[in-house]
Amino acid sequence: MPSETELAIAGFYDGIYHFYSAANFFLTFGLDRYWRARAAATARRLAPRALTALDACCGTGDFSLALQKAFGGRLAVTGCDLSAAMLAAGKEKIPGMTFVQAEIKSLPWPDASFDLVTVAFAARNLNIDRGKMLAALRELRRVLKPGGLFLNLETTRPDNPALWFLMRFYVKILVGLLNLFSSKNRRSYLFLKRTILNFCTAREFSALLGEAGFTGAAHAILCPGAVAVHTAKK
Repeated sequence: MPSETELAIAGFYDGIYHFYSAANFFLTFGLDRYWRARAAATARRLAPRALTALDACCGTGDFSLALQKAFGGRLAVTGCDLSAAMLAAGKEKIPGMTFVQAEIKSLPWPDASFDLVTVAFAARNLNIDRGKMLAALRELRRVLKPGGLFLNLETTRPDNPALWFLMRFYVKILVGLLNLFSSKNRRSYLFLKRTILNFCTAREFSALLGEAGFTGAAHAILCPGAVAVHTAKK
């Protein structure tokens, strides 16, 4: 069963689902679309024969859609999320795609169900503590077929101190502006700020993947240096 904190996270997203995609675009000056396209292209390059994919913590389906486009429509993508409101928005956005309400640490699929498993801009929400993060990663590995690809797209703490300072300043300013425009969602955006700024470095996340049982963990930093694509195999 989801913890109170995890249910609260789902509740936060229930409250902002109707402008979630617009907020992402605003926060990133539209770079979020570029990052998703790059990550989806990486998935296709590293798993060209994949036929089935689970997009975990899929939200409104933005990355699910990027995967479908990257694979030319031949990839059967299933999206899962704990937020019913986000899933409802996803169903409207991508008619015909399968969406399932599920808790990431207890997925309803048998072992080795998918060729590809992805998480995009959601791992930071799983970072409640180290144990919960590892439990989620191990569950994602469980439903991945042997030799299958895991891909994670997420913000990351830059190694460069100057860039890390600019990232912190930027996130605080932008979240403050969002709070001005939508003060009733103040708690949601403060939560967003905390999860972005408290997430691990790219090297730390690669180490977590290894601890969760994945092999060959690697990452690539995307422009402007505060987003990383992680890949690993089962």
